This record gives sequence, structure tokens and C-alpha cells, in this order.
Amino acid sequence: MLVSGTKTKLLGCAHMNFCVISELKLKLPVSAKLIALTIFAVSSGLIQMSFDTIGRRNQTENRAKMRMLMDIHKIPRVFIKICYMVLRFCARLYHIIRVQRTMYIVQCIIKNFMLTSKLFLRCLVSILTVIIALPILTKPASAESGLVIDQIGFNPDLILSDNDIFDVNGMSYDYLVSFVKSKGVLAELMVEDSDGEMKTAVDVIWRVSNAYKMNPKYILALLQKEQSLVEDYEPSERQLAWAMGYGVCDSCSKDDPDIQDFRGFANQVEWAARQHREKYLMQLLTYGTTIAGKGVGITMNIDGIIVTPQNQATAMLYSYTPHIHGNLNLWKIWHEWFSLAYPDGTIVKAMPSEEVYMIQFGQKRKFVSPTVLMSMTDPNKVIEGSDTDLSSYPDGEPVRFPKFALLKDPSGTIFLNASDGKRRISNMVTFRQFGFVEDDIIEVTFEEIADLAEAAPINEQTIFPQGALVKASESPTVYYVENSKKYALQDEVFLKVYFTRRPIVSVPQITIDTYGDAGVYKFKDGELVKGTGPDVFVIENGELRSIPSEEVFLSLGWKWGNIISIPDRVLLTYNQSTPVGQTNLAIDTAEVSQAIINSLSQ
Repeated sequence: MLVSGTKTKLLGCAHMNFCVISELKLKLPVSAKLIALTIFAVSSGLIQMSFDTIGRRNQTENRAKMRMLMDIHKIPRVFIKICYMVLRFCARLYHIIRVQRTMYIVQCIIKNFMLTSKLFLRCLVSILTVIIALPILTKPASAESGLVIDQIGFNPDLILSDNDIFDVNGMSYDYLVSFVKSKGVLAELMVEDSDGEMKTAVDVIWRVSNAYKMNPKYILALLQKEQSLVEDYEPSERQLAWAMGYGVCDSCSKDDPDIQDFRGFANQVEWAARQHREKYLMQLLTYGTTIAGKGVGITMNIDGIIVTPQNQATAMLYSYTPHIHGNLNLWKIWHEWFSLAYPDGTIVKAMPSEEVYMIQFGQKRKFVSPTVLMSMTDPNKVIEGSDTDLSSYPDGEPVRFPKFALLKDPSGTIFLNASDGKRRISNMVTFRQFGFVEDDIIEVTFEEIADLAEAAPINEQTIFPQGALVKASESPTVYYVENSKKYALQDEVFLKVYFTRRPIVSVPQITIDTYGDAGVYKFKDGELVKGTGPDVFVIENGELRSIPSEEVFLSLGWKWGNIISIPDRVLLTYNQSTPVGQTNLAIDTAEVSQAIINSLSQ
């Protein structure tokens, strides 16, 4: 017979095992939790039966334990009856076997059948009830609660990057002050710091940011999410007292004496920063989970949504705010204030996924291979961004094929992937005339090339379908010719940037005159250019967008070495659009010309 201590340990182990199943946050449906609880009930019953038949007091205690489990693990309360009845039945059956002699076991079972039949029926009815109710019980809570995540770009598994929280250089002090001034009063508002000195709220933010190596941007976003403090021109004392929402749970009173040590603007900012750096981060690095059980790759149910954090930042966010809606609000604030708006034509390598995208028409287009990437741009011009920044861009059609690739669809038609779209090669005579090789053909589906525009077909009269540089001997002007159209290169800088390995073909001027005039050759979208003045521009949709500051330049991941210096006469041929980071209407060429002239006169 088991001793009382052993019984207690075994019962404790049964409970603990079930708790571990729950706390591991495995992707368990409600039905699996019911099975786990059944095992606990039966094991508890068998252990208990190793002593005496369950008395009235034991039944009451076990029923209380079941109710406690229901509350802790959110198991449907209807299941209490099933577990309790299983417990009683096991006890009665054990009593039959233990008390009666072996030769009378069958007789006793039959004799006691009438006593247990009612219990059997009640168990059966309860089990059927749960089975019928399971589709309802396992239905995602979001469908019933009205929680619908329809925000384009929001990924509950990857809300912010680790760098978004811990990049202490995310903002300079001057930028922090100017940003806060543009939003509200925190730059001038005086508050008491933790050392008793009166400082501006922004100075407290700056001190805590540097002390705990926190990104000032994240502190601002958290202040706005919790109390709307950044954009409030008349914040109340209560808003400031609980600025970061630290120490205040959903059901807690802010007047609770136990949390008054956290009261005050400086205390709130410091305790929240300490929680992230010294607790959440250290717990994740040491144990793989925060004290709240959140960790990278650990699946959990948040407000009825199945979530699996992909990085430490997301695990921390759910530890600090264990709700989808609160973190969605934080994400919206972050992307409204700090998410990078890349100009069209920018090639971005997302980190840490290392996927490379082209930003075009407000979408991100993934390069399917390095070969495709290198056929379209210099890899040194690829900038790095974060997966969270790029998550706000909807996915566009992937960039599948290199420029001038030969593509063959299922019907046998061969196309050249030219600058202006797919160009059908009219016949195999034409194919061979231009030196194409069948080994270079890529077989594709109709769907893969459906998004490529239909361009003029290639026949025997087509001139330079893959493009060529031409020049008349009596003229200094070099032209790029493609599809029987010529583009004048205004300066040798274009040869250095785009045609370093292309030979220049000498042709008679009379031949050049037969080509259609397509204007001047333009820089590609995404290029960084400057004249003799100090201003740096990025090309977008064939127009110039000025970059207002060094901080904006660096925040977008651009590199100083990729700026192309061009003559002012070339710069003056471009219209100017809105500066990067602003949304004013575009200004005309005359204003651009005047702006450049002004910069030259400085």
C-alpha cells in the first residue's frame, strides 16, 4: 500500500504534467486538453483508490481540484462532470475488486451494475455533449468576439524587429526633440526624474534610452500606445503617473497600494525599460521564455488567434501586452511614425530573412534568384532593411526572369524579356539571325509571364532587340538603341554607370537618323544623384526627390559611395517631386531649376 506522502507526490505529478502541457503553449486544440485532463482524472482516481474508497470529504476535495483546473486552464466547465464521474466510477470498480473475494468478483460486478448504470449513462451523456459542443468550443475566439485582423502588413508573429526595440542609436537627441515637438508637449513638459531633479520629459526618455540601451522610438511608441502621451497637448496627471502602463494589469486598480512604487513618469519609463532589457531579454537568452511563458517559436493562443513569435521582440511584446489588439495599435503607431517609405526602384534586402525585394508601385516584388538580381542592378546598391519595415508593403508579382532572358510558354512561343515587356520572336529564322541559343531558353507557364506587358514582336527587320550603343563617326553623341528607338546619352557618366562592358558600334549618321527619337537616356529609379551643390536626390518615377537630411539618408540604409555625381545640365533636365519623407505636391521644372541654381550660388 502506498504511503500518504507518496500519494501526495503522485497526485502532484499528475497535476504538474497537465500544467506543463498547458504552459508549453503547444498548438493543442480544446479536445486535446480534454484528453489530458481525463488522464489526470483517471490517474488521480487510481492513486486515491490505493487507499480506501473515496469518502465524502475526498469527493469534495477532488471536485474542487477539478474546478480549479477548469479556471486555470480554461477548460469548458461541462467537463467537470465527466472527470468527477470517471473518478467515482474508478473508485467504485476498485472497491469491488479490492473488497470482494476473487471468486465473487463477477457476481459482485453484476450486483453492483445497477448501482453504477446511472453513473455510466450520465458519463455517456456528458461525453456526447462535449463531442457535439467541440466544434463550437474550438471555434476561434476572433470569429465570435469580432476581432478581425484586416490590417494589411500586420503579422502577429512578427510585430517589430529586435533592433526596433534595442537600437539605442535609433534617434539622435536633436531628432528626438524635434520629433516630439512636432507631435505634442513632451519636449517642454517638466517632470520629476528618479533622482528628484526636474527635467523635461524628453530628457528623461533620452536618459533611460541610453541607460538601458533602448530605442527612443520604441519608448515613444509605447508612451503613445499606453496613454496617448506623445500627441496629447494637455496630458493629465493620471496619464503621466502611469505613462507606460507598467505594473497595471487589466483588472488592477491604479490606486492599489502595492503598485505605487511604479507611479510617476520617470518611474514608469525606467521600470518599463528595465523590464525589457534586464528581465525579458535575459529570460529569453537564459531560458528561452519570458516569465510569462512567451518565447521564440512557442505557439500560443492570444485572444483566439494562434500566434508563434518569430523573434525575441514579438515574444516581449506579448509578455508586456498579452493581447492582439494592443499590439496591433503599437504596430500601427510604429508604422505611421517610423516605418520607412522606400522610393520606387529601391532594392532592399530584408533582415533577418535575407530576402531581396524591389519596391515598385507601393508593393514589394521578391527576386527569385541572385541571377535575376544581378541582371537588373549592381549588388552593391542593395540596401538593408528589416522584415518588419517591409511587412507594411503588400506582395507584388515576383521578379522571376533576368533582363533579355528567352522565355518559352507551353504553346511553344518564344519571347524576349525586354525592357518594355515580353517581345514575341516571330520565327526561328529571326531567332538565329540575332544569335540566340536554344540552350538559353527558359520554359515557363502562362501564369508566370502573364504580368509581363506585351511589347512589339521581334522580326527580321527589328534593330538591336537586346540593345546596343551606337555612334556616328562625325558626331560626339552616343545613343542607346533598342527596338528601333534611340536614346541620347547626355554625358559619359551613363557609360560608366550602365554600359561599362558594352562596345560602341560605329554606324553612319544616316542610319542613326532612321531610328525613332525616344529622347534622352534617364537614370533608373532608385539611383542617388547630386550636382555640384550640396543637395542629394533619389530618382523615383523619372523625377528627383531631395533627401532633406543626413539622418533621413542613413535611416533608409543608403550608402554615401553609391551617390552618382552628374553635371548640373543633366540635373536640370529632371522635374522635382516631393522631398523624401514629405507629402507636398510636386513642383514644376522652373522651381527645380531655380532651386539648383540657388544651391550652386551658395
